[in-house]
Formats: sequence, C-alpha cells, structure tokens
Amino acid sequence: MIKNPAISVVVCTHNRAALLNQALESLIAQTLDRSQFEMIIVNNCSTDDTAAVVERYKAHGAGGVLLRLVDEPMLGLGHARNTGWRAAQGDYVAFMDDDAKADAHWLERALDLIRHHPTTPVAIGGQIRPLYVSPKPDWYKDEYEVRSWGQGSRHLVTGESFSGSNMIVSKAILHLLNGFDASVGMRGERVSMGEETVLFGKIWHALGDQAVLVYSPDLVVYHAVGKHNMHLRYHLRRWFVAGQVACRLDAPSSVHNRIARLRANVTTIRTLIRSAVAERKHFSDYRPWIVEHLGPVALEIGRLLACIGLHIPVRRANLSAELKAAGKSGRGHSVEAV
Repeated sequence: MIKNPAISVVVCTHNRAALLNQALESLIAQTLDRSQFEMIIVNNCSTDDTAAVVERYKAHGAGGVLLRLVDEPMLGLGHARNTGWRAAQGDYVAFMDDDAKADAHWLERALDLIRHHPTTPVAIGGQIRPLYVSPKPDWYKDEYEVRSWGQGSRHLVTGESFSGSNMIVSKAILHLLNGFDASVGMRGERVSMGEETVLFGKIWHALGDQAVLVYSPDLVVYHAVGKHNMHLRYHLRRWFVAGQVACRLDAPSSVHNRIARLRANVTTIRTLIRSAVAERKHFSDYRPWIVEHLGPVALEIGRLLACIGLHIPVRRANLSAELKAAGKSGRGHSVEAV
C-alpha cells in the first residue's frame, strides 16, 4: 500500500456511473509518479452501479495508483467532500468533479508548483475548460464554460476563490476550518452552489493577507458539456440559483437592512433590464444576448425571491442518460486554447 502520498484526489459522485470512466482514466493517465498520489471516490447515496465501476478498476490494479471507495450516507456535495478529505492520506487534497477529465500533467505540475513555491501555498488551482460531449451550436461561446483567473500565473486576492473541479487545498487548512459547509452546494439532483465560496471565505477570514493561494493556467481540468448545458434554460436557471444562494450567503441580519437590500435588488433589476434592452442591438443572435445580459437579471430575481423567503428548487439534467443515448463513453472534444 502507498504510504503518505503527496496528493489525494477526491472525486465525489451521485448516480453518475456512466461518467466515472473518463474521470478515472484521466487520473490513471497522470504523469506524476504512482507513489505520489491516491484516488478517493466518494459514493454519495448512489443507486446505480457506481460501486461496481470503481471495484472493476480496483480489480485491474487502477494503473498502479491506490484507489479507494468510501461511502457518504448523507446526501450533499458538502458532506461528500468532507468525507473525502478526512479519508485523505496526502498533505494536499485535490478536488475534481465526476464529470471532469484531468489533463495528463495536472498533478505533476501541481506538485512541482507546491514544492518550488517560495511560500507554502494554502491552495492552488487552475483553469477549467469545456469538454464537449455533444456538438456545439455556432452561437455558443467557449467562454460560457471556462473558469479561469487569466493566462498568467498569480496569487489570488482577498475574496477570490477556485472552482470546485480544479482546486487543490492543504489538508491542514481543511482540518483547521472544519472543511466545507454542508448546508450549501449540490444536494443529489438539486442544483445549488456556494460551498467553495464559503470555504475560501473562511480561509481569507482566518488568514487574511497571509493566505497564499496560487493560480496557474498550466493546471487544466476539462469539464463535460452536454446538450442540456447549451440550452438557454440551463444558463438562466444557473444564474437564478446563484442569486438564491447569494441571498443566503450575504443575508443582512436586521429587518431594516433586509428592507434596504430588497429595495437595492429591485433597483438593480430595473437597471439591468434597461442595460439589456440597450445592448440588444449589438447582438445579431438573440441567444448570446440572453446568456450574457438576461442571466444577471435572473440572478437578481433569484436573490430577490430568496430574500422574501421563496426558494425554488432546480434539478440538474441527466448527463449520464444523454451520454448513453448518444452511445458515448464520456469522451468528447476538449477546448485546448481559450
């Protein structure tokens, strides 16, 4: 058994066995020495053959990488991630989504950055680029799926954070801050977000300017983009959910402040609508206009409704079913340059 790997990769999954192959294959294909990392798959209340998929890889040796399957009976991504990092043996915990594919040099470059950085990083992260598993419409822009802090390496500044499918965090800081807030984030098929924002908010609060969070564009993870991701409804729903979560994360404490926030929301919605109408003439196709200018309106509407107590659940589309219907195995076309 591998002892004390440098990095533990945690992949949390819920009923997406059809997607796990590409994630596991990409980790097995890492250029980093096998003794330097382990893979931990957290099965979060799955009722499909997730466990069987992982056990097949274990039976075939998983390419010489230590592979462990752990169960988390409490539904929710926050619960699953906490179970994952607590089971980790590495000094750093790398988080990757179950519908993602890591660049072959992801872990090798990450460990090199950690070991050669003049100050020990609390966390590092990189770019998330799209991996198209369905044909991309002409109007759809890669930038809608890219998560990046630019084309140059730099330190994050207060308030910034990494995205959940490409972040590598010191286990020591996860332990110090008790990991993720399990009350926010994805919960089964219900779409939500915010657990990374809360975690990094705690890091900034605890360490202030002493927090060293290093971004490198050379750390690349590809995230699956299916047909449903390229529908207007999907984007408006995600903006809406982001607003609902934002209300919860920054809810004012007093009645007076809540009323002031509601008035500010209404004013912001009016301003955004006027701006969107003015910008329409600059778009030959209405669909990018909707994503780019009505999305922020949907966010503020979500925030407004949540702040008056109306929380509307949104369910994620079944990407696994889409892949099966298309006869695919999770492989697709990735965007190498953005």
